[in-house]
Amino acid sequence: MKTNNRIKRTAGSDPGKTIDKYTLRNIMGERDHESSFILLIVPVLLTFWVYYGKQTDFEQVFSGFQGFWNQDFYSTAYEYLTGFLLMFWVPFFIIKIMFKKPMKAFGIQIGDARYGFRFVAIVVPFIIWVAYHISSYPVIQAEYPLSKSVMHDQWMFLILELFYVLYYVGWEFLFRGFMLFGLEQRYGALTAILFQMIPSAIVHIGKPAGESFGAILAGIIFGYLAIRTRSILYPLLLHGIVGISIDIFVTLRLV
Repeated sequence: MKTNNRIKRTAGSDPGKTIDKYTLRNIMGERDHESSFILLIVPVLLTFWVYYGKQTDFEQVFSGFQGFWNQDFYSTAYEYLTGFLLMFWVPFFIIKIMFKKPMKAFGIQIGDARYGFRFVAIVVPFIIWVAYHISSYPVIQAEYPLSKSVMHDQWMFLILELFYVLYYVGWEFLFRGFMLFGLEQRYGALTAILFQMIPSAIVHIGKPAGESFGAILAGIIFGYLAIRTRSILYPLLLHGIVGISIDIFVTLRLV
């Protein structure tokens, strides 16, 4: 009985110690500041982009362009460039100035080219088929390309697609580079893949439903591909091909 009482007293004292462990001072004193900062800054960047960096925000930021020729071209370029600025350059300077780590540690390298290019070569035909198929859906045609005026001007269309590539570079670096590799060491590959998939999928809310659900699957596949090859290049190629193919096929169908 004495032994049991001693066990009970010990067990009863543990909750107090556990509570003391989670004081604000102890929480803020945890050593892994990098992953904590990544989990904080990513939603800040995405929220800023959604509220101040989209097409609809262009008219407020540059009110003098209202009624200007091809305004949707400039507003779309604005959305792509703000995405590139926030998703690529901000994490870039964080890695260089705060983390003081090489960019290759965050997927800016060729990586396993043999596996990566083979994976891309196998998947691309399927991606192009899917892009062609869904380009016939009215909901997709209403969404893409973001700038409708360029559908009748080949050069303007090409220029905007180049801006689109920059946007994809930023997107893939933020999620499959900065976030994925930044969290991998602390949480492991699988959890890091799931972590980066969550915000990349949530930001698609408001897009056609099929695209939003597809973003969940794509986030996992692209995350795996980046981890496997140690590079963002290969998910960048796949993601870019998806988006650009949809723009091209929709334009060909409607013009």
